[in-house]
Amino acid sequence: MDATFTSAPINSTSIAARPTSKRRPLSLTKRVVFSLIPVCALILIVEATARLFVAGSSNAQRFEQIEQIIVYLGNKPGESIFEPDPDCFWRLKPNVTLPTDRGAAWGGMMSNSHGLRSREVTVADAQQRTRVLCFGDSSTFAFGVDFADAWPNQLQELLDEQHPQQVEVLNAGIPGQTTYQGRQRLDRELTKWRPHLAVITFGNNDGWRWDDRADKDHVAPSHHSDSLTILNHSRAYQWLTSYRQQMAQAQAARHQLKWAQQASQNYFDPNKKWTPRVSLDDFADNLQAMIADCQRHDCQPVLVVWPDQRQLLGHPTWRPPYQEAMRKVAHAAGIECLDLVPLFEQAEDWAVDRFLPNDVVHLDRPGNRFVADAVAKYIPTGSK
Repeated sequence: MDATFTSAPINSTSIAARPTSKRRPLSLTKRVVFSLIPVCALILIVEATARLFVAGSSNAQRFEQIEQIIVYLGNKPGESIFEPDPDCFWRLKPNVTLPTDRGAAWGGMMSNSHGLRSREVTVADAQQRTRVLCFGDSSTFAFGVDFADAWPNQLQELLDEQHPQQVEVLNAGIPGQTTYQGRQRLDRELTKWRPHLAVITFGNNDGWRWDDRADKDHVAPSHHSDSLTILNHSRAYQWLTSYRQQMAQAQAARHQLKWAQQASQNYFDPNKKWTPRVSLDDFADNLQAMIADCQRHDCQPVLVVWPDQRQLLGHPTWRPPYQEAMRKVAHAAGIECLDLVPLFEQAEDWAVDRFLPNDVVHLDRPGNRFVADAVAKYIPTGSK
C-alpha cells in the first residue's frame, strides 16, 4: 500500500518570527580571567626560556672582583686559583700547582685535592691524629711565600719533629676572604675534618673597601630568608635584573684595571666614600657565630690577632679597631686569644723587616716561622 506524503510549504515569515536564543554577555570577572590567559601563557614561555638559558642567581660580582684584583697583582688571566662558591663567593680550586718560575706568589703548590693549602691527606688518615684547623684569610694561606714557608705548614713540620704522626695541620686560609665568608664556610670544614682546635685569623680584609656595598649586600636575594618571594624565584625576573645591572656596569667593566688599582690601594689607604666589606659590628657578630659553631662541634677555638706593619712603625692604619674587636670577642666568650701585635712589637726592627716588600700584612719565611712557634703552644698533643 502506497502512502503519499506531502510536505507543507516553508513559510519564511514563520522562520523569521521564530524566537532565537541570545548569548548572555560575559561577566566582568570572566572577561578579566579570559584576558589574563594569554598574559600568563606568555609569562610561562618567558620563564621556561629563561630557565633553559639563564643560570640561577649567583654572587658573581664579588668573584669577578677578586679575579680582577689577583690579575692586577700578577696572576695570569684565565689561570685563577679560585672557583665560584654559592655561599662565600669563592673558594680555592682543588689540586692547583702553578709553574715555580712565576715566583712564590703565583707559583708552586697552591692547593691539595681538598682545596686546602696543606699536604695531601685523606680524611680517614687525619681522623687518626689530633687535627688543627688553621682557618682564615691570606695571612693563614701565607700569600707571597712558597708552600713550605706558610706558617701552618711550618707548624706541621715542627709538630712532625716533636710528635711524629700525631698531629694533622689543615691550612684552610683563603686569600681575600672576610669573616662574612668565613662564617659561611666554617661549618663545612668542621663537619668534614672534626678538628680538635681551630685557629681563626681574620680582620685583614673586613675593613677593605671594594665598592658601595658590604659583602652581605652582595648575596643573591634568594639567599635571604626574608626575601624568598615568588618574584625572586623567577629566572625571567633574575635575567631582567641582571641585564639592567650589566648595562649599568658596562662602562665600569671597560675600566677593570683602574678599579682593581683603586681597590688594591684601599687595602692600605681606604677611600672613605667606599664601604667596608664587613662593618665592625658585623665583624664581631661573625666571630661570635664562628666561636659558637666551633663549640657545637666540640672544637676549641683560638682567635689570632694579626699585626699590621704600619702600626709597628707608628703609622696610621685602619686595622687596629678590628684587632680590638677580636680581643673583646675572645674575652667575652672566655676563649684563648693569641695576640701577635705585642709579640711583633717586642721584636722591634726584626719584626718590621719580616713583612714582604710593598706589603703591610704578609710575612716572609722567618716571619711565618715566628707565628708557627707562637701557635704551637696551643696545640693539644696526645688527644685524638
